[in-house]
Amino acid sequence: MHVFVQLLNFFAICFLLCYNSYAMNLLGVLVSFISPMAYAVSNIFDAYVSGSVFKRIPTTIFYVNLTNILGILCLPLFGSIHSLSPAAWLFVLLSSIINVGYQFPYFAALNKTDTSVVVALFQLKKVFIPLWAFLIVGEVLHPVQYAGFGIIILFSLLLNINPKANIKINAGFWLMCLTAIILSFEGAFYKALLEHTDWVSAAFWVSVISFVVQFMMIFCRPVRKDIVKNFGKYRKKFGMFLFVEFFDQLGSFSPIFALSLIPVLVDSGIQSVQPIFVVLYGVILARFFGKRFHEDISSGTMIKKIVCFVMIGAGVMMTLIS
Repeated sequence: MHVFVQLLNFFAICFLLCYNSYAMNLLGVLVSFISPMAYAVSNIFDAYVSGSVFKRIPTTIFYVNLTNILGILCLPLFGSIHSLSPAAWLFVLLSSIINVGYQFPYFAALNKTDTSVVVALFQLKKVFIPLWAFLIVGEVLHPVQYAGFGIIILFSLLLNINPKANIKINAGFWLMCLTAIILSFEGAFYKALLEHTDWVSAAFWVSVISFVVQFMMIFCRPVRKDIVKNFGKYRKKFGMFLFVEFFDQLGSFSPIFALSLIPVLVDSGIQSVQPIFVVLYGVILARFFGKRFHEDISSGTMIKKIVCFVMIGAGVMMTLIS
């Protein structure tokens, strides 16, 4: 019960600080919170599917993304789909490869550590983006931004230190570092693509090509055999995959609407609370289904997670100061 009180207090403080500091649209704040709440459901499902339903990562990726076709079919409802110039197709291809490629270390990390920790480590991608800017174009940041990077890295490491293994860092940390490096290029490619077309067309074509790239895995015979072997499991749990697909699309589209009402800085800070929702859902699910989900909810671990999540969120906010 004490943990739930801490979570509610944290959300209340975040909301009041955001609302009072920016005098923003209340609807925008509420909609922005939909994304981390929805994606948390998707993350828990990913952790459940990986290892529990499918044993091999390529098979997991294939079936988890199979229902994405529904999201692709819904995109034309938001606007017209336009053809692209040859230059734009390069960025579509690069973005699509990233969309599929990052999932290999991501699902591997889910097998190594708690789901909420994996989600928190997604914040590492925000460290690598300005790092590339510094190394490639020599962009210098404010001291407070460097301090924010230090906080993110420090508390990310603390999340993954195994106290029973002589200060050994969990393998999930290194896998999520790789995931973050891959995803850190995504924003740049999308930004370049949006110079050639609108967001609906960009999202549509990247989703379509990602779907095609995913299907290319079946040309690898061992992967194809395992996919065919596990089709019965997918068919049996199709309703669950469909249910999670709704939350996945909700998490994708809600920030777009929210950004039309609130500043980017605030939206980014709100997205940082996603691991808190993963922990909250994990506690609720454990009450009903027992320890079927990859989440340690012991009191000591929960306190450690909450402190680290809050500090990582604060570090993210510091890095966004310009």
